[in-house]
Amino acid sequence: MLKNLKRKLYFLFVISIMFVFSIVFFLLTCENIKTLQDAELSFLNRQATNLILLFENSTNYVENLEICEKKYDYTFRLFTEQNKLLYESSNTEEATGTINLFLQTLKSSAESAESNKSDLSTQTGIHTFHSQNGTKYYGILCSIYADGRYVNLAIVKEKSGITAYLPAIIRYFLIWLIVLIVVLFVSILIIKQAIKPAEKTLQSQKDFIAAVSHELKTPLAVILSAADTIEASPDCTVNIKNPTSLIEAEISRMTRLIQNLLLLSSIDAGNWIYHKSEINVDTLLVSLYDKFVNICNQKAIDLQINMPEECFPSLFSDEDRLNQIISILLDNAISYSPEHSVILLDASIRKNYLTISIIDHGIGISEENKNHVFDRFYRCDKSRTKKDHYGLGLSVASELISLLAGKIYLNDTPGGGCTFTVIIPWSIAE
Repeated sequence: MLKNLKRKLYFLFVISIMFVFSIVFFLLTCENIKTLQDAELSFLNRQATNLILLFENSTNYVENLEICEKKYDYTFRLFTEQNKLLYESSNTEEATGTINLFLQTLKSSAESAESNKSDLSTQTGIHTFHSQNGTKYYGILCSIYADGRYVNLAIVKEKSGITAYLPAIIRYFLIWLIVLIVVLFVSILIIKQAIKPAEKTLQSQKDFIAAVSHELKTPLAVILSAADTIEASPDCTVNIKNPTSLIEAEISRMTRLIQNLLLLSSIDAGNWIYHKSEINVDTLLVSLYDKFVNICNQKAIDLQINMPEECFPSLFSDEDRLNQIISILLDNAISYSPEHSVILLDASIRKNYLTISIIDHGIGISEENKNHVFDRFYRCDKSRTKKDHYGLGLSVASELISLLAGKIYLNDTPGGGCTFTVIIPWSIAE
């Protein structure tokens, strides 16, 4: 129980903390990418201004443009106001088409670097446009006054892809991983300290139950022996036999309770011994059927068994514990099934698992109780009018099936009742 609580607290703590940190890191990453994009646009603006200054003070514009092409991967087109081409980049196959697309975009936006009478160079703002294949570009058109005339310079640059921002993303991701490792380590320490008092209290209770169970075994055996002696006496009358029979029945119930408590204490303490052996599944199921069919007949319940025609392969597991698990489920089904109802013991092989289902048509279990039926001492009958069970059987079955690396499921039986299904990994004896 505390293991499940510890696990839930651990996941809740880690997920909640990392959720907050993830949002923070996501926002920081987005802000960093935006800063890099703004820096890219600002740099493009400055480069356009620098080129204008170079054109105004130098006639060797071709060399300057070629340097920028190689260094910054820019695409240029230099042309006069009469659209006479002076220079065009050839660094990409799509250079001409990209420049044309930019000029069309600029024309449709009603913004251009028109010449003016003040003999000053001008430039447009940065325009963003997309090519037909979806590639995103930045573009600037400069109107440059040099050598007594105006020339237009179109500058186009492909927008940086995700690879340009990878260093920033990786940096924040590494920080996130470091935070995750720290949170995992700290959460283990915090939850361990928080659960420690509860673990200590629960362990004291378990030790007490184990000690009491051991101490009760001897007096119960003495009482049962005394009852047997009284019944065997020649002077024992019917009036005496009835109370002694009642004593034996109650001693039997108490013995089962003590055995279950000792078994659970052994599992909790980690002292449970796993006895693996080769199991003949067919023989096991038939013997269980023979064991419970007479009990069912006494209660007017029809116990049926369904097995494949072919024999099961030998299973390598703990036969006594598997027998105990199925016995608990059959006993539980019999206790809550009305007269003239049917209980089915069904067994089959599904993939690499042995599947055993106990299907009854009894009173069933409500949705509210389904989540608790495997808890210790939990009983759906809150009034505890039924004295056949103490609320430990299903808990014992659940613990044992976990130790056998299997699983147990509870489902509703169509038409009413419960279906308990046990699934055990198929381990073949070598």
